[in-house]
Amino acid sequence: MKRTASVVSLAAVLAYFIAVAERSSLGVAAVEASSRFHTNAAQLSALTVLQLAVYAGMQIPVGVLLDRYGSKRLLLVGGLLMTVGQSLVAVSHDLAPAVLGRGILGMGDAFTFISMIRLINHWYSGAAATRRSQLYANFGQLGQVFSAIPFAFALKQLGWSNAYLMLAAFAMVGVLMTYVFVQDAPEALHDKPIRTPWSVVFSQLGGNLRHAGVRQAFWTHFMTQSSGSIFVLLWGYGFLVQAEGVAPAIASMLLSSFVAIGFLVGPLMSQVCAVRPDLRAPLALAVSGAILVVWAAVLLWPGRAPLWLLVLLVLVIGSGGPASMIAFDFTRTYVGKQQLGTANGFVNLGGFVAAFSMMFAVGAVLDLALRWGVSRTLFDLAGYKLGMLVQFVVIGGGMLMFSLETRRVAAKSR
Repeated sequence: MKRTASVVSLAAVLAYFIAVAERSSLGVAAVEASSRFHTNAAQLSALTVLQLAVYAGMQIPVGVLLDRYGSKRLLLVGGLLMTVGQSLVAVSHDLAPAVLGRGILGMGDAFTFISMIRLINHWYSGAAATRRSQLYANFGQLGQVFSAIPFAFALKQLGWSNAYLMLAAFAMVGVLMTYVFVQDAPEALHDKPIRTPWSVVFSQLGGNLRHAGVRQAFWTHFMTQSSGSIFVLLWGYGFLVQAEGVAPAIASMLLSSFVAIGFLVGPLMSQVCAVRPDLRAPLALAVSGAILVVWAAVLLWPGRAPLWLLVLLVLVIGSGGPASMIAFDFTRTYVGKQQLGTANGFVNLGGFVAAFSMMFAVGAVLDLALRWGVSRTLFDLAGYKLGMLVQFVVIGGGMLMFSLETRRVAAKSR
């Protein structure tokens, strides 16, 4: 069967869509998970923290494997791992096996995104690759809508086990589509393994880690993507509903709006990056600063914030997802195609290191706030206002490191 760029792209986007749906499914199930597994906030955060820790820890190994074996094989392995992990979550009645299942899920998820990015850069080039990377990432993020609306409905109607088994079956659909339609590159007629020598692959990895531009891309992802991740994947729904008093239906709509924001903001950002690449660094820094400013406004507001301010919060932190794609435009500029797997694996590590650090810290602060009497219930406004402050330390640190690496890149280009 002859594959075209469009056919391969659609299959890769479907695989990423499914991975996002699997990853974000806990965001609307936090309350049910707490009841099913009888957990406190810190233990509940472990379900997602381990998932993201495994995801982050696998990025460099996956990047190395990607440069050696290509995208198709890694997408197949990732889909199978997600099927196994979600099945384990579905049948678990205790926290430990559920955490293990989410860890396996995170491992499978780790194979997906950078495999898609590598496919794009092998089937497209130049400005076309920039625009499609942004567009396809936005299409994949529609998986959040799937978890926020259809999956949330299935969870209520079918119960925990049946709903999560449905997600496991969905992952297998991605495996079948990948097997039939994905091809590593236009010239890879039989998709034979690339098998770049290990010595060359590890040499490429070392070179990428020493490159100031690749480190600049790492901190770009670190500071722009993380706030939206903790909001969508774990703490956002509880923050809106239980702390800010937003109706559940409106909270689900706000969470799903992250995707719409991506489709609105993403094309503008990709156009700027394609036409004025010199504005990429200022744009990433401006988005990160805006995220901290709007969080400051919400957390400093006396009592519950008004709905218009919460909508603004979602709009701004939702813009961080499209802004994080600037990181992969940096690597496409600095790194050759045969080294993109290891470079993008390292870069993709950034946002998730920041995210799982903040997720765990928020849960720990919520528990401490209850223990010290600052909050009256585990998920009330006072506790959340303290917990969300950790973002200023993490994102602020990322902005500082990004600025330092940007200066190094500028100094080398003179």
